[in-house]
Amino acid sequence: MQERFDPVAAMANHRHDFGEYGGVNLSIEASTTFTVLEAHTLPDLFHGYLGAQEGCFLYGRHIHPTVLALGRELAAMEGTEAGYATASGMGAISATLMQLLKPGDRLVMSRAVYGGTYAFASRVLAGRFGIDVRFVDIANLQEVREACRESTRALYVETLSNPTLVLADIPRLAEIAHGCGARLVVDNTFAPL
Repeated sequence: MQERFDPVAAMANHRHDFGEYGGVNLSIEASTTFTVLEAHTLPDLFHGYLGAQEGCFLYGRHIHPTVLALGRELAAMEGTEAGYATASGMGAISATLMQLLKPGDRLVMSRAVYGGTYAFASRVLAGRFGIDVRFVDIANLQEVREACRESTRALYVETLSNPTLVLADIPRLAEIAHGCGARLVVDNTFAPL
């Protein structure tokens, strides 16, 4: 029998960061802009060759110590290797899909999704970036299977769709996605905790 994931135990065993001045809890960084003490490092910072792993931060929208710490905590609670926080759900969705897809790739997406997600996929990804977006009835697994091709890089679903409450069969959809070499991207915003 497979052991169940225990988020409480995961958090207890997770690396704990201390505050900047030795506080028992991590400090919350309120700055958006950071000092660069060595001017010669600026080109490497701007090009992303230096970053958080070297303790280098430049601007809060690029990478931020508090956001990185939150991502580590979320990853530990969820039992995954990494996590990241964004300013909005659409920020998370767009960052994820733009990282996974390139022109000519196929995205198979539930047609029962949040309106902003639908507009982003149909107008921005398909309309401006050349992504082949196919909207499907996510409850019809045969339709999903038929939409997946060799060029499919992602299958996008909402666990429980907003606002129509269509329930996605995540285990079966994962099998379909992985069967065609795609990633299953799941928006769990609307699901109960």
